[in-house]
Amino acid sequence: MIATVDRPPTQYALAELVPNRVECVASAEAAAACLNRAAQEGEAVVPWGAGTKQSQGNFPARYDVALDMSALDSIIEYEPADLVVTAGAGITLAALQRRLAESGQFLPLDPPYSQTATLGGTLATNARGPSRLLYGTARDMVLGLRVATPQGELVKSGGRVVKNVVGYDLNKLHIGALGTAGVMVEVTLKVQPLPAAEATVVATFGDLAGACRVASRIAHSILYPRAVDIARNVSGAPEWRVLVWASGSPATVERQVRDATDWCNEGGARSVDRLDGDAHRSLWRSVVEFGRASKGGALLKVTCLPNKLGALLMPASDAGSMDAITGVVARAGNGVAYLYSESANVGAILSASAVATALGGSAVLEEAPLNLKDGLDVWDPAGGASGRRDDLPLMRAVKAQFDPEGTLNPGRYVGGI
Repeated sequence: MIATVDRPPTQYALAELVPNRVECVASAEAAAACLNRAAQEGEAVVPWGAGTKQSQGNFPARYDVALDMSALDSIIEYEPADLVVTAGAGITLAALQRRLAESGQFLPLDPPYSQTATLGGTLATNARGPSRLLYGTARDMVLGLRVATPQGELVKSGGRVVKNVVGYDLNKLHIGALGTAGVMVEVTLKVQPLPAAEATVVATFGDLAGACRVASRIAHSILYPRAVDIARNVSGAPEWRVLVWASGSPATVERQVRDATDWCNEGGARSVDRLDGDAHRSLWRSVVEFGRASKGGALLKVTCLPNKLGALLMPASDAGSMDAITGVVARAGNGVAYLYSESANVGAILSASAVATALGGSAVLEEAPLNLKDGLDVWDPAGGASGRRDDLPLMRAVKAQFDPEGTLNPGRYVGGI
């Protein structure tokens, strides 16, 4: 069923772009029918769940229909013994986690806005959090997808078992693609048992180099912690800190805390503390939500090889630069860092982007004021890599094959795809 909803189109606006109408779908078949009709009429569609990720990507080149997916919020099949769940793309992560917790399980994704974000929006942006060190990203958790296409079809990929891929893994085509090749309507995921115990080790350092050395040692050790982050000006702490998320059985957590504490002390930490219970949970909430939904600020995601993380963060360690880069969260195990500029300083953003590109990495402007976002290429703010991407022709060919009329989120993805 397709229905025009009572909510005004202005609630689905992207900057000054307001859709002509809003359509709410209550089934996968309705989503496919809506896309097909829009394609035939030459309309541009923006899929919409909770709207928490709509700040990402470029502004769409056209915007006629907001496709509200929030009614696809049911758990379709769940077998706790198999550690597999299938759910509609409109279900919120919080609702899914509550149901899984009833069986002592959880989905190890901890992206921003997890209390309100939908499963579909989280996967479409490949949103992730600090737990990726131990559990990986959404790409590692999705077993199967059901996707609505502008041709009015429902296409299935993968299945309900861990090893089911033959030929091309089409699941990964849609994860992180901003819905530009199809709209996810149903997702099958592998889940994990809830850890029996958790704690955090917080170590304060006088310099970035010391924090990076210790964080790298812990992240690449046999301890297998859930997360190892490097942070500055997060949760009210101006110093460089190493945050170690211990998780597992009580004995495992005690071993991780003990060894991480010893290594931090050996590495020159000024202080080392342990957090449990509410203090532990509060800290990681602040890390996950760092730099999000703040008025006037800009959040830049930069990446590099893990062994180059110190060089990537060096501009933020300089006293003068900290006037512009006012906060840092970096994942020690995979070379991903989030730099926040409270004043949305263009110079700081361009400088950090250029550093990432020079190190062989990338930069994406995830959140920013409208005027700043409109004046920069959000996928490469410094312009260092956009002119030499050798994968753009292939990406455009995929877009042409799956969405020949440019119905889905036109212009929002890399290279204006």
